[in-house]
Formats: sequence, C-alpha cells, structure tokens
Amino acid sequence: MPSRLRLFTCKIAAFLVLLVMGQSCLKSTNPGLPVDVVNAIAQTGHNRVELTKTIGFFLDEEDGIYLKSAFFLIGNIPHHYAVTYLLKDKKNQEVRFNPDDFASFDAIESWWNSQQTDGRQIHYETKKFSRDRDTITADLLISTIIQAVKSQSNPWCQSVSTEDFYQYVLPYRFMNENIYDWRTEILTDFSWITDSAGQHTSPDEIIQLINDFVNSNYHFDKRFLRAAAVQTYAQLKSSKRGNQRDLSLLKASIARSYGIPATIDYVPYLADSAHGLYFAVAKNSKDEFIPLLPPGGEGIFKANKIPKVYRRIFMKNDSSLFSRKELSLKTPPYLGHYHHLDVSRDYIAAETIHFPRRSTDTLYYIGVFNDKKWRAVDWTISKRSFVSFHNMGREINYQLLILKNDTLLCVPST
Repeated sequence: MPSRLRLFTCKIAAFLVLLVMGQSCLKSTNPGLPVDVVNAIAQTGHNRVELTKTIGFFLDEEDGIYLKSAFFLIGNIPHHYAVTYLLKDKKNQEVRFNPDDFASFDAIESWWNSQQTDGRQIHYETKKFSRDRDTITADLLISTIIQAVKSQSNPWCQSVSTEDFYQYVLPYRFMNENIYDWRTEILTDFSWITDSAGQHTSPDEIIQLINDFVNSNYHFDKRFLRAAAVQTYAQLKSSKRGNQRDLSLLKASIARSYGIPATIDYVPYLADSAHGLYFAVAKNSKDEFIPLLPPGGEGIFKANKIPKVYRRIFMKNDSSLFSRKELSLKTPPYLGHYHHLDVSRDYIAAETIHFPRRSTDTLYYIGVFNDKKWRAVDWTISKRSFVSFHNMGREINYQLLILKNDTLLCVPST
C-alpha cells in the first residue's frame, strides 16, 4: 500500500475512534469532537463517510485552522440545502422556460401574463430539496478548506478576523444554489489578480478591481429576472449575462476566492415594483461591508422602494424564522429559507410599523405590493394587542398578512 494511502487510512481510523468518543460523551465537557460536528454526522446516512474523510484528511495538519475549518463547515451543515424548482402552468403542468428563447423581457412578460387566466397563475414549485449533509463530497470540502486557508496569505488579507474568515470567506455556498467547486475555476481564470497585485495592495483596491471587471465584462440581462435557478460560474462565463443575483454571486465568489470576506445583501421585494434586489458586499480596510454595485446602482437607495435589506450568513441565527421552523414547513419566500441578518439601517432610514390586533401568539407578516401581489418582507409573532415590525423602510405602503393554506392573505384592519 502506498505510504500516503496508508497514512490517510490511519487518519480515518483515528477519526472513527474520535467519533465514537464524541457520540458516547455528548454530555462531557471535553468530548472527542465538537458536539455540533458529532450531531451533524449522526444526522446523515451513507454520506457520513464523506464528512469523516474530510476531518480525517486534516487530523495531523500542524496548522489547526484546517481542522477547525472542517469542524465549522460540518457543524453548520445540517441547515444548508439546495432547491430545484419547476415552473407550472394554470393546469399544474410543467412548463419549459428558457430566457434565451425570448427576444426581450417584454416578450417574456407578454408570454408570462398569457399563462394566467381564470384566477390560475403560472408559478414555481419546489421540485426537490437536497440537503448538503447528504450530498456534499469530501473532495469539495477539502478543496474549499485548503483554498480558503491559502487565500489568507494574500497581502490584502492580513487584517481579516477569524470570525470573518469562518463566516464570509470559508463557506462554499451563498444562498440555496446547487453546490460545486467554484473556487478552483475562479482561481484559474482570475490568476491575474494576484499576478498584478503588489505587497501593499489593499482590500479596497481588490474589491474595486473585481467590481469594475465584472461590470465591464458581464452584463445585466432583464430576461433572466424570471429565472428561478442561479447560473453556475461555468454558465455565466459562457453567457456573460444574467440577473442581479447571478452577477452578485459572481462578484462575491471572486472576492471569497481571493480571501476577502464577502456575501450577498438582498431586498426580497421592492415596494410598488417588480422583483427584488441583490448585490454583493465585501469588507474593506475600514472593516466595513461595502456594496459592489453596477454603474448607477447607488440611485436605488434614494428611492422609497426598499422595505428591508437582509444579509445572507452561513452560521445559525437563532432569532431568524428559519431557526424557528421545520425545513418542510412552508413560509413566504426568502424569510424562512435560510439564515440572515437584518442590515436595513445600514442602507435606509427605517422606522417601526405597528398594526393593532385583538389576537396574540400568531405568526404575522408585513408585505409590500410587488408584481401584482402583496409579498411578505418581514415576520413577527404577536405577544400583545398590536403587531410591530422593526427597521422598516419609511414612506412605503405596507399591508399586514397571514399565511393560510400556503397563500398570503391580507388581514383586515381593526
């Protein structure tokens, strides 16, 4: 047996001992493995071998950041998943939809509206949930960890905190997209970033370089606004165009690949408009997240159309709706799909909105009118005779909503 294979086999065996220790000592103050890691491995079936292989690979690394990174990703893996959608017509039949088949966005809207008659609408339905814990491979995890740790040797990453590294550099996903090894291809295609940078290059310069390059070489195509699936890097590299989410994910992916803390900020729905808003954010030399916007993008923050701004995070947020519900429980889009932070006050003047109510302990939503419907942008559980929603954009028309039989209904005023 080759020496490297023998070594790796020994590492796996050692890890299995640790796993047994962890499972038998969950109440111990010093288990063999972190409790959240043991629990994550216990929750999956055949795929636990991929998780154990990942930890085994880093067991004897002298730099503990590798093993800690494996623990972080695996410990947080249970609440991450990918979603595949189907487009259904008014008869609940699957509809084929490709933005490239239409000459313009107006043509798409004309076709889209033609599918909606007699109160029945064309709509997206969830085809499949793919839990990361059951599908992720050791190869992806190992490659992600190695490249993320290596990225911190870049001169512009000297001030990246440990917390930011784990939360905004290391993670392999951003939202509910299908997971794959995007770092390897990006690092190959964008190697000129490190080749052209000097020892004193700041994160601000790298962020500006990434934003300018994507804005110049990839283009917003309104036709993709109706697409549910996020384009992969390979697809986007080929098409050179996409919606705001596609382009934002590209910017954030490049930033993470080169060690800069980055994620996605988003507005679920704009008020009195259609669709939402996505933009990448990255941390600069002042330890502040700054938006990577398209040309002229600053104007959107001056209009009274933004009710809420959320930031996608990888770690669990106990105060989020996603933490307080089962994965299978349906909630309005965006609010219960993943963990996020409310960062509205970073962008807009905000206030608290109150609605009087007679009932309590009910899950309520607040919505804005978007694309011919009231769409939920925040939630709360009432404990008093009134319902309050905090950090809401000002001068916007809001409606109190409840979810009943998978449909959002307006709550009559009292």
